[in-house]
Amino acid sequence: MGLRRIEEKITQEAAMKVKGSQLALLSLKEMSKKIRNLHKELQKLESQYNSDIKKNPDLAQKVMELREELGLPLAIGIYDVGNRPSFKSRLQGNDEYINYLGLRIIEIGKQIRNHTGGILSVSELILKLNDESKGIVVSISDVNNALKLLTSNGLIHQIRTLVGMKIIEFTDPELTQDHQRILELAAQANGQLSMTELVQKSTWTIERVERSIEVLIDKKVAIKSNTLDGVLISFPGVG
Repeated sequence: MGLRRIEEKITQEAAMKVKGSQLALLSLKEMSKKIRNLHKELQKLESQYNSDIKKNPDLAQKVMELREELGLPLAIGIYDVGNRPSFKSRLQGNDEYINYLGLRIIEIGKQIRNHTGGILSVSELILKLNDESKGIVVSISDVNNALKLLTSNGLIHQIRTLVGMKIIEFTDPELTQDHQRILELAAQANGQLSMTELVQKSTWTIERVERSIEVLIDKKVAIKSNTLDGVLISFPGVG
């Protein structure tokens, strides 16, 4: 192959690469446009059927799944997780701020799911929110308002009270009465009990306690550790 042919081939290959890059860029721009249009359509749908979504947990779940596929925050009505509320709205606890808190609570629920099985005490939630609040104190009343909003929209399963401690169930852990009794005992003991203490406080047989604990461990609600003093059971969500 002569020098001229080699130069022509290199030029053609370079031109093809440039053309390929341009086509890829055009394709990305088209995809971006389609995503923006989908966001707009979803926004219209949420606005039009807002009351229906609030009343129907199954419909709310479908909308959340669609939001996740589109890379949007799970909280319905929120379109940019990076948009923090204004200083004024934080102080006043208005709708903008409550919606923002709801979004943060949903995100925290996702973060702790594998560690606590999807349960978390309200007091622990408030600590987490204040840790990330950049100097603005997150009040109990604002958190309660945000939790009411999430519950009414079917975005969290329920809030349960155990011996005076409020526990958020982000997903349905399908707990029996035995499991609930174990959680009540854990709440009284700040989230940690030995197997011996569980048997004594519950007045159950060791077999019954072990059955309940194994289920809670499978659901990631409890963690079992072997210590020098015996078997210790920890409950991160109620500690």
